Amino acid sequence: MKRIGLILTASLISFMAYSQADTAKGPWKTGGNFNLQFSQAAYSFWQAGGTNSITSNGLVSLFADYEKGLYAWTNQLDMAYGLSFQEDIFNKTDDRFDLNSRLDRKFTDDWNFSGIFNFRTQFTNGYSVPGTTEDTLKVSGAFAPAYSMLGLGFTYKPNDKFDLFLSPLTGKFTIVTDARLSAMGAFGVEPGEEFRGEGGASLSSSYKTKLATNVKMQSRLGLFSNYFENAFQFVDVNAEVLFFLKVNKYITANVSLNLIYDHDVRFDTNNDGNADAPRTQFKEVIGVGFVYDFGDTKKK
Repeated sequence: MKRIGLILTASLISFMAYSQADTAKGPWKTGGNFNLQFSQAAYSFWQAGGTNSITSNGLVSLFADYEKGLYAWTNQLDMAYGLSFQEDIFNKTDDRFDLNSRLDRKFTDDWNFSGIFNFRTQFTNGYSVPGTTEDTLKVSGAFAPAYSMLGLGFTYKPNDKFDLFLSPLTGKFTIVTDARLSAMGAFGVEPGEEFRGEGGASLSSSYKTKLATNVKMQSRLGLFSNYFENAFQFVDVNAEVLFFLKVNKYITANVSLNLIYDHDVRFDTNNDGNADAPRTQFKEVIGVGFVYDFGDTKKK
């Protein structure tokens, strides 16, 4: 008997788990949240067409802040990973490890002497062709690249929503541990080298606010220019904007927009097999699902 059925019309099953803790004890304040999204679609003899797919994305965000007297130390760790499975092809939708730390020494109400440390990389390999695991098509991996920045400067922090860090003394370090990518001189390292150091100036800022009763926004901007190679002619940019929308107690949505420009990261713009020019990188992720809030816990 001919099967017509098992039709899941634009079937979307979304699940989001979200937990948040905000614990204050003495000079320390720690907390974080966990976010998990899952979506699925399946089709059988569906006239309009469609591709069976499963997608999941996870995000862990943790913080640990210290403040006592004239000193403050803020730490933020963001880890994200996502996978999409379509028919028999796996592909990444997100892959991020980002650690930020800043030590402040107040000298006016709004200004601090500051030192910053940043480290970011990814967890797994990335490929130029979705679904492949061919080593010759690998374009990135864990510690290939990894980026680290150390800087000394000043922070302007007029309120809890906004801060701006200016550093005339910043070191930027690029690490490429993959032998093949290192031999190609990927990500700006000299061919065959695994490490590249740069000295320059940097600016970073963050801003968070409530746009409406159920809409929150937070953004981050990072800029860096190398003093010794075309100073201020080429500026590396890393910008991110996040929107959090809470429909009701159980349903939420978030939108993530990320833009990166690094003059040392080249792409094959002529399709001739040679990475010849930088490009502006852009990523957008939208998630919708159910939410369960474990609430805040505060201790004195």
